[in-house]
Amino acid sequence: MHQVLDLFAGIGGFSLGLEWTGYFETVAFCENDEKAQKVLKKHWPNTTMYGDIKELTYERLRADGVIPTVITGGFPCQDISNAGKR
Repeated sequence: MHQVLDLFAGIGGFSLGLEWTGYFETVAFCENDEKAQKVLKKHWPNTTMYGDIKELTYERLRADGVIPTVITGGFPCQDISNAGKR
């Protein structure tokens, strides 16, 4: 079973798709948006959650026992979101 660290996770699309294959398990998310975090916590209540990517380090992952074999990264949607300048 491959262990996934899902960065810029949004609402977990990458993790959901990977887990559906039966070969992947999400061991941690990194998502700064509070609303998206609520969705992730609802569907993956026992998965480690990190907020600001700038504070996530190799040392912190190791200390928390998070040793991913796969790292995903979501599309940076700031330029097309309501928060962006368009």
